[in-house]
Amino acid sequence: MTDQIEDAIVSAAHARGYALNSTTMAIVAIDLAGSTLAGDMIQLPGRGTLSVQDYLRDLHDRAPSGFSQLQQPDKPDAERTITEMRRKRPLDAAWHARHARATGITKTMMDEIMRNRA
Repeated sequence: MTDQIEDAIVSAAHARGYALNSTTMAIVAIDLAGSTLAGDMIQLPGRGTLSVQDYLRDLHDRAPSGFSQLQQPDKPDAERTITEMRRKRPLDAAWHARHARATGITKTMMDEIMRNRA
Protein backbone atom coordinates (compact mmCIF):
# COMPACT_ATOMS: atom_id res chain seq x y z
CA MET A 1 0.00 0.00 0.00
CA THR A 2 1.35 3.40 -0.84
CA ASP A 3 1.52 6.36 1.48
CA GLN A 4 -0.89 8.09 -0.88
CA ILE A 5 -3.70 5.63 -0.10
CA GLU A 6 -2.92 5.74 3.62
CA ASP A 7 -2.98 9.55 3.58
CA ALA A 8 -6.33 9.51 1.76
CA ILE A 9 -7.84 7.17 4.37
CA VAL A 10 -6.50 9.22 7.29
CA SER A 11 -7.68 12.49 5.68
CA ALA A 12 -11.15 11.07 5.07
CA ALA A 13 -11.33 9.89 8.70
CA HIS A 14 -10.24 13.32 9.98
CA ALA A 15 -12.84 14.99 7.76
CA ARG A 16 -15.47 12.87 9.53
CA GLY A 17 -14.03 13.77 12.97
CA TYR A 18 -12.17 10.51 13.65
CA ALA A 19 -8.61 9.44 14.31
CA LEU A 20 -7.51 5.89 13.46
CA ASN A 21 -5.33 3.83 15.77
CA SER A 22 -2.33 1.77 14.63
CA THR A 23 -4.22 -1.54 14.72
CA THR A 24 -6.84 -0.17 12.37
CA MET A 25 -4.14 1.17 10.06
CA ALA A 26 -2.67 -2.35 9.95
CA ILE A 27 -6.09 -3.62 8.82
CA VAL A 28 -6.06 -0.93 6.11
CA ALA A 29 -2.62 -2.09 4.96
CA ILE A 30 -3.78 -5.70 4.73
CA ASP A 31 -7.08 -4.87 3.01
CA LEU A 32 -5.53 -2.57 0.43
CA ALA A 33 -2.25 -4.36 -0.30
CA GLY A 34 -1.43 -3.91 -3.98
CA SER A 35 -4.14 -1.29 -4.51
CA THR A 36 -3.72 2.03 -6.28
CA LEU A 37 -5.42 5.37 -5.82
CA ALA A 38 -7.04 7.18 -8.76
CA GLY A 39 -8.55 10.44 -7.54
CA ASP A 40 -10.81 9.44 -4.67
CA MET A 41 -11.25 5.89 -5.90
CA ILE A 42 -9.23 2.91 -4.66
CA GLN A 43 -8.52 0.36 -7.37
CA LEU A 44 -8.36 -3.09 -5.80
CA PRO A 45 -6.41 -5.64 -7.85
CA GLY A 46 -8.81 -8.17 -9.35
CA ARG A 47 -11.83 -6.73 -7.51
CA GLY A 48 -12.70 -3.38 -9.09
CA THR A 49 -12.86 0.07 -7.55
CA LEU A 50 -14.14 1.48 -4.29
CA SER A 51 -14.45 5.06 -3.08
CA VAL A 52 -12.36 6.13 -0.09
CA GLN A 53 -15.56 7.12 1.76
CA ASP A 54 -17.18 3.72 1.14
CA TYR A 55 -14.05 1.92 2.34
CA LEU A 56 -13.91 4.08 5.47
CA ARG A 57 -17.59 3.39 6.22
CA ASP A 58 -17.00 -0.37 5.82
CA LEU A 59 -13.89 -0.20 8.00
CA HIS A 60 -15.82 1.62 10.72
CA ASP A 61 -18.53 -1.07 10.62
CA ARG A 62 -15.91 -3.84 10.94
CA ALA A 63 -13.62 -2.20 13.53
CA PRO A 64 -15.44 0.58 15.41
CA SER A 65 -13.03 0.42 18.35
CA GLY A 66 -10.23 1.60 16.04
CA PHE A 67 -11.89 4.98 15.58
CA SER A 68 -11.70 7.69 18.22
CA GLN A 69 -13.23 11.15 18.20
CA LEU A 70 -10.80 13.93 17.40
CA GLN A 71 -10.36 16.39 20.24
CA GLN A 72 -11.09 19.94 19.16
CA PRO A 73 -10.44 22.20 22.15
CA ASP A 74 -10.30 25.32 19.98
CA LYS A 75 -13.95 25.09 18.89
CA PRO A 76 -15.96 28.27 19.48
CA ASP A 77 -18.68 28.06 22.13
CA ALA A 78 -21.37 28.02 19.43
CA GLU A 79 -20.04 24.64 18.23
CA ARG A 80 -19.52 23.02 21.63
CA THR A 81 -21.91 20.31 22.79
CA ILE A 82 -24.15 20.69 25.82
CA THR A 83 -21.91 18.29 27.77
CA GLU A 84 -18.82 20.35 27.01
CA MET A 85 -20.59 23.54 28.08
CA ARG A 86 -21.81 21.93 31.32
CA ARG A 87 -18.27 21.06 32.31
CA LYS A 88 -17.36 24.74 32.20
CA ARG A 89 -20.43 26.04 34.05
CA PRO A 90 -19.99 26.44 37.83
CA LEU A 91 -22.44 24.72 40.18
CA ASP A 92 -24.87 27.15 41.82
CA ALA A 93 -25.76 27.57 45.50
CA ALA A 94 -29.03 25.61 45.13
CA TRP A 95 -27.09 22.63 43.75
CA HIS A 96 -24.70 22.75 46.72
CA ALA A 97 -27.67 22.89 49.12
CA ARG A 98 -29.17 19.75 47.53
CA HIS A 99 -25.73 18.11 47.63
CA ALA A 100 -25.47 18.76 51.37
CA ARG A 101 -28.83 16.99 51.97
CA ALA A 102 -28.23 14.08 49.56
CA THR A 103 -27.47 10.54 50.74
CA GLY A 104 -26.64 7.17 49.22
CA ILE A 105 -26.26 6.77 45.48
CA THR A 106 -27.48 10.32 44.86
CA LYS A 107 -24.66 11.69 47.03
CA THR A 108 -22.15 9.47 45.20
CA MET A 109 -23.33 10.66 41.80
CA MET A 110 -23.33 14.30 42.89
CA ASP A 111 -19.78 13.90 44.23
CA GLU A 112 -18.75 12.60 40.81
CA ILE A 113 -20.39 15.56 39.08
CA MET A 114 -18.55 17.92 41.40
CA ARG A 115 -15.21 16.21 40.70
CA ASN A 116 -15.76 16.37 36.95
CA ARG A 117 -16.60 20.06 37.02
CA ALA A 118 -13.62 21.09 39.12
